[in-house]
This record gives sequence, C-alpha cells and structure tokens, in this order.
Amino acid sequence: MNKFIKSLGLVSTIALLAACNNDDGATDNDTGDDEEAVSNETGGNVNLAVWGSSPAETNALEETISSFEEETGIEVELEIIQDNFQDAMTARFAANNAPDVFYLEAFAAPMFMESGVLENLSGEIDDVDDFFDPLIDVFRSGEDELYAVPKDYSTLALYVNEDILEAAGYSVEDIPRDWDDLLAFADELQDNLEDDQAAMLFDSSLARHYSAFINNGLDPAGEEGSADFTSNPEVIDYFQSIIDGKEAGYMQNPQIDMGIDSAGAAFGANRAAMMMEGNWVISALDQEYSDLNYAVIESPTINGEEQSMTFSVGYAVSKDSENRDEAISFINYMTNAGLKQWSELSGTLPPRGSIADEMNLFDNPVLAPHVLAAEYGTVWSSGESLPVVSAAFDNYFQAAINGNMTVEEALQAAEDEANAELDRR
Repeated sequence: MNKFIKSLGLVSTIALLAACNNDDGATDNDTGDDEEAVSNETGGNVNLAVWGSSPAETNALEETISSFEEETGIEVELEIIQDNFQDAMTARFAANNAPDVFYLEAFAAPMFMESGVLENLSGEIDDVDDFFDPLIDVFRSGEDELYAVPKDYSTLALYVNEDILEAAGYSVEDIPRDWDDLLAFADELQDNLEDDQAAMLFDSSLARHYSAFINNGLDPAGEEGSADFTSNPEVIDYFQSIIDGKEAGYMQNPQIDMGIDSAGAAFGANRAAMMMEGNWVISALDQEYSDLNYAVIESPTINGEEQSMTFSVGYAVSKDSENRDEAISFINYMTNAGLKQWSELSGTLPPRGSIADEMNLFDNPVLAPHVLAAEYGTVWSSGESLPVVSAAFDNYFQAAINGNMTVEEALQAAEDEANAELDRR
C-alpha cells in the first residue's frame, strides 16, 4: 500500500487529466433518501484497477470481492497493473477508457481532484463520521466535497529492540517521549552498544519528516503552493539535530552507514536499538526474524504535540464511469461491511474506528501505536506542488547528510530549486 508515485510523473499528469475532462461543471448528486441501493435484483458490473501487490494482499482482495459479488450480484472485473500505475492511469484517462474504480494515493489526490476527472462521492458514502478524520479529510476538496474513500493506511511508530536495550542496561520505559530528549537518550545509549550497532536509524526523505515541519508550524509546500523550507528556525534546528546525530554516530542511515537495504533488515539483524517505521515491517520482522524481541511505542512528540506520518490509499470513481451506482455500491461495501474481512485477510489497518475496535486493535501492543496515530498523524499529502517540493528536498538534504552542504545551505537550495521548477510549470 506504500507504492510511492514518481514526482515528475505526477506533476505532468495534472495537465493531461485536465485536458481529458470535458465537463467543467460540478457533479450533481441528487440521491435522496428514497433512492434504492444497488442490489441482487439489479446486477451489473464494475471494473476495478489496482497496482500489483503481495500474493497475500491480492488473495485478500479477491476473497473480499467474492463476498461483495455474492452479497450484491454485481460482478467485479479486477485489473492488476504491474507496471507504473500512475502512467497507466494517465493513459487510460487520456484514451477515455478509465476504470470505474481505482486506487488513489493520498499523495496524488490533490492533482486528481483538481483535474476534474473524479466522481463527487459527497452524500454517497455510509457513516462517513466513523472514519478517522485525517484519513477521510485528505480526500476532500476545498469545497468539502468527497472524491475518494480510504481503504486502509499505515503510520509511523518507534520500534525498540528490547534485547539491545537490556544488554545496555535500559528498558523500554526509559525511552523519553519528546524528540529532543529521545536524541539525548540515543546519544547516551550509543556509548553502551556494540561497535556495529546504532542507537537509532533514520530515513532522509521528506515523506518521513513532513509531520515535523507541520508540528513546527511550517507547511513546506506552502499555502500558495510554493516551497518554504527556511522561514522557521525551529525547522532548521530539527534537521540539524539529525545531522548532529549522524556525525556523532548515534543516528545512522541503514543504506549509507551500514550497507543494508532497509531499516527493517538492519533492525531485525540487531544492528539498531530503535527505528521509526511503518506497520508494513511487522510481517517481515515476525517471519524473518522470529527470535527478535521488540516493542512498539508511539512516535516521539515534537514541541510537546503528538505527531506521526500517515500514508493512505483510497478508492476513487472515474467521473465518466458508466457504472456509477455499482461502483459506489462496491466502495461502500469494501469500506464498511467488507472492511473487517479485507483488513484481517490483508493485514492492513482499517480506516474506521469502529472496525479497529471490533478487531481489538487498540489493545494490541504492536498495532495500537499505529492505530492511535491515525487520529492525529499528518497524512502524506498536500497541494499540487508537493511532488516538486518533495523531490527538491530529498535531493538537497542528501547533500547535507553527505557533508557537502550545511543544513541551512541544503534547505535554501532545495527551496530555490523547487520554486524555480514550480515557476516554470
């Protein structure tokens, strides 16, 4: 579910999709309370386009679709796109051959909503208030119209290797809640670790630190769509703390400093005491590192406020769908009556609070920190400029990590490059 879309492809998509949309008017949803739901008597079909995923997730989707078909009599034609999903969707819209329903990342949602190619789902989705607010709100337009419905999500949390902590003379209860205090603890912890171990792993991409910007009072994508990495000194201090930690050795990047492909692999191999990762690592940790003793706690607070990053995917309906009612019926089923089945089979987190309760996720010591973060996390999404802003940040912050630029130089260069690119577009 964390299939990140290439930045430049997303930016160019908006112009093409807008050109493909011949109807400038808003969608009129005159669906009174007496409108009958699509049922066994009506039949029909829906074309669903998704990206390739793990066999387990594909099987889970197919089983839940089968339950929907038995319940409604509506047939679902599943199309799994193995190549670049964004390019495929762009081509389909350009050819006026878009699927009825398709996966839509929160990251891409602003551009699709602005392009006018999505069906307005306002008033069509059952029990909207049951969704975690950040997950449903990210698919709303500035006019509060709903254009997609979350199917699942992931959040970041702090993973702790209990054996490493114990060997160093600490326990999970010793870990501070605040970011600055956590770094001080990591610095202290490093002195008690083996030479090949790090107190904490870090990721350098903006997707992992966007919530830190927000909690420091700065939206790097800017209210007017321009990049802003430098106007808040607290933001600069935050990123400087990462560089300071790397230089001191208590913060390490798995690829750069350890030659290991992923944080999960480094953590599982007992190379790190702590890492901030998404719930997508749980399956691999449990299966590939079954002897690992680890705990999960919520991400550290910043400026005394809870924060985490949230990554979400929704179901969207093409505006020109000839099977609109069936498509909406499908989404309602997958995000309500069929949501528990989908979540249990796929191992993903349900975006509805009631389903999380029903699955006892708030009582699960490993998953609860991730579910709690759904209530306050910053969703990886902003305006249409975010792909350009993100690409510039990732390029130049890497220069700061490598020691080729200071943090201030890197953030200023990223801001300048992003705004120059946005001006050209």
